[in-house]
Amino acid sequence: MEKQALTGAFLSIRGQIMAYRALYRRLRPQSFDDVVGQQHIIKTLKNQIETGRISHAYLFCGTRGTGKTSTAKIFARAINCEGSGEKPCNECEVCKSILSEQNVNVVELDAASHNGIDDIREITEEVKYPPTTGRYRVYIIDEVHQLSKPAFNALLKTLEEPPAHVVFILATTDPQQLLPTVISRCQRFDFHRIGVKEMTAVLAEYMQSEGVDIEEEALAYISEVSDGAMRDALSLLDMCMSFFYGEKITAEKVRDITGAVDKGVFFDLTDAIAEGNAAAALDIVENTVLGGRDIHQFIDEYVNHIRNLLVSRTVTESCAALDYSDSYIERLRGQSQKLTYDYLIGLIGQFSQLQSSVKKSLSPRIQLEVACIRACAPLTQNDAASLEKRIKIVEDKIDKGITVTSSALPQAPQEEKKTAVIKKAVPDDIKTIIGCWRDFVATVDDPALRITLKNEVQPAYLEEDILTIVCDYPSHFDVLQAKKDTLRDALKEFSQIDFNVRPMMRKQYDKRHTELYGGVDAELKASAEESLKTQFGDFIDIQEN
Repeated sequence: MEKQALTGAFLSIRGQIMAYRALYRRLRPQSFDDVVGQQHIIKTLKNQIETGRISHAYLFCGTRGTGKTSTAKIFARAINCEGSGEKPCNECEVCKSILSEQNVNVVELDAASHNGIDDIREITEEVKYPPTTGRYRVYIIDEVHQLSKPAFNALLKTLEEPPAHVVFILATTDPQQLLPTVISRCQRFDFHRIGVKEMTAVLAEYMQSEGVDIEEEALAYISEVSDGAMRDALSLLDMCMSFFYGEKITAEKVRDITGAVDKGVFFDLTDAIAEGNAAAALDIVENTVLGGRDIHQFIDEYVNHIRNLLVSRTVTESCAALDYSDSYIERLRGQSQKLTYDYLIGLIGQFSQLQSSVKKSLSPRIQLEVACIRACAPLTQNDAASLEKRIKIVEDKIDKGITVTSSALPQAPQEEKKTAVIKKAVPDDIKTIIGCWRDFVATVDDPALRITLKNEVQPAYLEEDILTIVCDYPSHFDVLQAKKDTLRDALKEFSQIDFNVRPMMRKQYDKRHTELYGGVDAELKASAEESLKTQFGDFIDIQEN
């Protein structure tokens, strides 16, 4: 008797274990009203059922876990339902047989594992026969984009002109991979990601019906990390319910499961960076690592936090871009008011680069620490956030009545400059610089000087150790005269030789050249004519005087 009792108890426990179904399967929507976040699709399908305007092919697109397959199954029951009132009734024999997956007229095909031409040929042969029960034979093809090209070609004709008793429902997470010829034959419905607030409310109802004690903050966090996918949220809830069985599920416990950190850490890190407190920032990184948190996820969530700060700084009223709890949004607005647009945009740029670089890194922690130090001490950076911070340092000192000089700011370490030996130019040096004049002009930093040197201004050697710059227009002469020292410095940097520079109008140069050498400078004249031809080509005709 004792042995029989133990056997019976074992079989009972085994039956309970085998009977358990995952939350996302047990809570799968059974009617149109149960589908969350897709009211635009549900309304259209209901109207089609009510008016009898059933299409022969539907295409359900959207990210994972948004209800594509569930809606397809509900629609398959609704168009075959023999009950009265709201469709599907889920009480008639047809609905029950479809729910129990015993109805041969509703076929679900997973194209991820059945993507060959033979699988489609089997369907094209079956569609010839009318349904044994109900009005329609319904074929639900999940992940249809994974069908092979021959399989698609075999499906096309049947998809375009199926028998009146056949309805195709194609579901995909990647419609871009579908052939245009397939999309054009279907009515397309795009499933939206489910909003955080809407998902949180639905999950709260589910947990109440399951008798689970869970914080609203924990549900909100699960909704956020699920990225609009109800199935992901229910799977995470299932894991939390198993791990913390009989306990109250808090937001901290959910973060322990996912390897995430409390949002408050991101507020603290932003404050530390804005204040230039590198020690506090590094302590946050250290605690994150010691707590066993995933650094990649930490960086991803911090980039999203900065994005939220920027949005809350920009948008003062409620909007879909900030689909979070009211308390979190209020805290975002409080911190964002202390920071400027340029500063936040610069931070996003810095940590987005880090986000991509750590994916293949063997030491993501070190890269995160370096990024935090750079953000805290931006004196060597030229991005918007760094410039903004340097300006803020100066403004704070001015507000306090402190006289600001360059020494008032922390200085980046300077490399020891080697003293170069600069020699005075000789005639050969002047002739060398004339030969590489275009290369030199390209290195000039001053925009006004560079443009002037490019426009009908020519270098020449006249006498002694002076580089003469010949120009045709007084405006060019004025610029050269005003920027003579700048030109001399540029020449020195380019050649490591100290030139004496003298601007001169062309008439004066020709006169001086004739006095010294008995005629005008033929090489300079030829160079000027070549320059004109290069600029204007056949549009000008140079005449000899």
